[in-house]
Amino acid sequence: MVEPIKFLINENILNKMKKFYDSQMVPFESENLLLKAHAIGCDIEVTSNYEASFLGQNAVHEAKHWSRSLAKKIEQEKNSDHLCMHPHIGAAETGSADFLGPLCVVACYADDEALEIIKNLHIDNIDDLSNQEIINYAKLLKGHLISSLLVLDNSHYNKMIDSGINQANIRARLFNQAVVNVLQKVKKSVEFKVIDQFVSPKTYYNYLKSEVIVVKDMIFETNADEQYLAVLAAEIISRYAYLQYFASMTKSLKMNLARGAGTNAEIVAVKLAHKYGDKILTKVCKLNFTNMKRVKGALKKLKEGL
Repeated sequence: MVEPIKFLINENILNKMKKFYDSQMVPFESENLLLKAHAIGCDIEVTSNYEASFLGQNAVHEAKHWSRSLAKKIEQEKNSDHLCMHPHIGAAETGSADFLGPLCVVACYADDEALEIIKNLHIDNIDDLSNQEIINYAKLLKGHLISSLLVLDNSHYNKMIDSGINQANIRARLFNQAVVNVLQKVKKSVEFKVIDQFVSPKTYYNYLKSEVIVVKDMIFETNADEQYLAVLAAEIISRYAYLQYFASMTKSLKMNLARGAGTNAEIVAVKLAHKYGDKILTKVCKLNFTNMKRVKGALKKLKEGL
């Protein structure tokens, strides 16, 4: 059972809440209740002893409007440049900059114990880690975190792009869903939910306007893995998932593949199309990358030369 956020309010706050939630009020018969409302992703109640209760995915988002101490705590954390040692959810991805391979998004919840474990790994820069270190750390961390992994292969990625959804929109949807999944597993309100920022908060939420459940109150940080250990853990696990998928692709295609979006990746794409036919590119490449123009040009020259 999910734990609600609870705190005492006064009559002045109650009257403000009644006005604020006027269009979202829910009828009630209990004599013990003074207010009952349903906002998006949050059920709100105020009992006769003036205890306010907020329950749901967006409990923190709603509760902070009525608790100065909660709002202040969240704001202080956002503005701090110190390592966050409060339990929190972090989300990160791997694959968005790779021409070949999938998009892997991970969200994870780190409690006090998990935060100490991540901290004690003493990772200063994730980019300095070898593939083997990523694998070892991911296997260690997965046993201490509540996490959700979403893998979008290129066949589905390209279908979404063809339908008019851009990559940032796809990433926003995956981030939101991964965080929703973790919140459902954690079964309690989490004050701090952080993602590695790739668009403005306004754009992020605009992309999610058609989603059924949207997690509000996200913290958007560039280089979030430097301050939020759950983001660091999410990035490690997403890289591990990508490496696993990449190894599987290499084995099934019987060819060494290349990371990134450089010339080496284009050469591999040309070789794959030459070996298996052009249709293979839909399965292994992100077709909206500018690399595709050069790959198509190279294939055209190959065919003309035959």
